[in-house]
Amino acid sequence: AWPSAKERATNNMIEVLALAGAVTKVAGSISAAVKAGKDMNSLMPSFGKLAQLEADINLAESGKHKGPLGRLTSSEQEGFAIGQARIAHRDAMEDLRSQCRLYGSPGLWDSVVVETAAARVRHKKALEEQAEARDKLFYMITVGFVVLGAIGGSIALLWGVAQYAE
Repeated sequence: AWPSAKERATNNMIEVLALAGAVTKVAGSISAAVKAGKDMNSLMPSFGKLAQLEADINLAESGKHKGPLGRLTSSEQEGFAIGQARIAHRDAMEDLRSQCRLYGSPGLWDSVVVETAAARVRHKKALEEQAEARDKLFYMITVGFVVLGAIGGSIALLWGVAQYAE
C-alpha cells in the first residue's frame, strides 16, 4: 500500500533513500501486468504511482522535500540516492515503453505518456504547496519568537533601568 499525498504531508519528508527501490518495484509490477495482457484501465493507477515517484524525485532534487532547517544539512548519501532514483526511473520508463509497444494494445504507450504527465503535474503541485505551507508556518513561528524575544528584552531592559535608577 502506497501512502497518499496527505499521509506523506504528515511525514513532511520524502524517504529519499527508498525512492529507487520503490521505482523498481512499481515498474516491475507494471511490466508483469503488461506482459500478462492486462487492460490499460487496470494499469493506469500503477503508472500514476510511477508519476508520483518521479515528482518525489524532482522535489528531492530541488531540496524542497526538507524543512528550512533540514535544507542546511544534506549528505552525500542523500545526493547519491537521488541520482540512483533518477537513473532507476529513467531505466524503468525506457523498459516500460518498449514493453508497452511490444506487448500492449496499440496506443497504450501514448495514453500512458499523457496520463503520466497529468498525474506528475498534479502531484508536483500538491507537494510544492505542502512545502510552501510548511515553510510559511516555520517562518511565522520564527518571526513570532523574535517579536516575543524583542518585547521580553525591552521589558527586561526597562525593568533593569528602573531598578538601577532607584
